[in-house]
Amino acid sequence: MIPKEIIVKSLRRAKEERGLRVAEPNNYLSEGHIRKADHNLIVMTDLNKLGHEDWVVISAYYAMYHSAMAVLAKIGLESKDHATTAAVLEYFFGVWKVKRARETVQYGISISYKETNIVMKNTRDFVNKMKIVLNELDKNLIDTIRKNIKELQDLAT
Repeated sequence: MIPKEIIVKSLRRAKEERGLRVAEPNNYLSEGHIRKADHNLIVMTDLNKLGHEDWVVISAYYAMYHSAMAVLAKIGLESKDHATTAAVLEYFFGVWKVKRARETVQYGISISYKETNIVMKNTRDFVNKMKIVLNELDKNLIDTIRKNIKELQDLAT
């Protein structure tokens, strides 16, 4: 399913627990998610030093996820569905890739993951990109994105 279809489907479920909700932009929540992303970067690094490769990937994923949630909060979207969050980032900003690796190590039985250095680098890059996006999100850009969201909402009804 392409990101636009995922978003429209999730907007249809807006009244349910896992739907995508349109809310007011929330800088306080956005800043909280960035703090949590930064915390997860530290945890990721610490776990790597301890040799816990599987949890490196999991904490990397959550660093990315919280930085993504920071962007959503800033533009006024609430998502409790990871696939929807990824679809929003892909649709509006063209970014997101580590979800599959996190699912593999979190739900699988292996405790090793051979590409932890790549995951860590990509995670730091991703969180930094989300911080750049946050800094560039001014009122005009947020208004433009919200108009696009309204169009997607109209498709959902």
